[in-house]
Amino acid sequence: MKYKEHIVSFMFLLFFIFMLYSPASTIDAALNGMTLFADIIFPSLFPFFVLTAMLPAISWVNMLAGLFGYIMKPLFNVSGQGALVFIAGSLSGFPIGAKMTADLLKNNKISIPDAQRLICYTNGASPMFLIGAVAGGLMNRPSLGITLFLCHLSGNILIGIAAGRLIKGSSLERNPPVNQQADYLALFRDSVTVSVKQLMIIGGLITFFSVCIQLIEQLLSSFSGGWHAEKLQVLISGILELSNGVDAAVRYLEPATASLIVLAMVSFSGLCIHMQVMTFIDQIPISYKPYLVSRLFHMVLSPIIFLIYQFFFPLQDQKVPAEDVMAPLNHGINITQSVTVIVLFICIFILLQFQYKQKPRC
Repeated sequence: MKYKEHIVSFMFLLFFIFMLYSPASTIDAALNGMTLFADIIFPSLFPFFVLTAMLPAISWVNMLAGLFGYIMKPLFNVSGQGALVFIAGSLSGFPIGAKMTADLLKNNKISIPDAQRLICYTNGASPMFLIGAVAGGLMNRPSLGITLFLCHLSGNILIGIAAGRLIKGSSLERNPPVNQQADYLALFRDSVTVSVKQLMIIGGLITFFSVCIQLIEQLLSSFSGGWHAEKLQVLISGILELSNGVDAAVRYLEPATASLIVLAMVSFSGLCIHMQVMTFIDQIPISYKPYLVSRLFHMVLSPIIFLIYQFFFPLQDQKVPAEDVMAPLNHGINITQSVTVIVLFICIFILLQFQYKQKPRC
């Protein structure tokens, strides 16, 4: 047995001992993780998972991919199909980029080198997370969120350009032939089934890492105290799970320093996100190592971009009252959620109508 396996097995043993020693804390942490998944993660990701699983079977997507190829090929050295992955991954957030990359490769829409390149830069934080949750909700500075998102996105673009030159291999020369006729109702049903299974894995990972963070916080409170414990909590929470690390950074650090640390955490994305990405690339023949290397570089690159921006445009200390920032949350679902639900129901209605017309009449 290798030494790495000894370390991992010892960590799981400590985790098990903690569960036996402190069952109440374990249950509370697991409930917090499950609540986060049920209230935020599942509703926000499920429609995107279903619709992105159906995209490879839609004929006109190939037409759009041909147009995007004139941009994606010289810039990122990938086929036009990669544009859909990059746009969806940048706007929808983790781990949509990894899921779409795996789906396109399984459907022979992209080559293996294309998938390896795409996985390095198409998984990023969504503007809703950085602008709404972090800058607006936690820091009370919504305008700062735009800067954070643009710095984060710029870092991913630079990494995508570098990956296109460093990862060798050719793209598919032409789009695959269009299927004669797709069974959209069966495709929709399969997409829902697969998406639910994938989200259950993500929910389990979030719950597990929530308990891990609770264990580490208790250990830190036992063996250290004061500001050093807070710094360790920010560091370890950011490495393990993104949302907890961002919350700790905002609470314990001044805005300028917190912005740098948040960008570094979001760019690395936390081991919980890494595990989610690994669940999608596990069944396809690409390596996890380039993704890890790209996240480490992005963790340094995006804060540097932010520092350059701050040199020309210093951070202004202008806070917005928390009531104004969080006011939209007090009025039910927002416009984006409403549009998502409406579009989803329209798709279901069209699919049912299409299936009805295809049935033979007596």
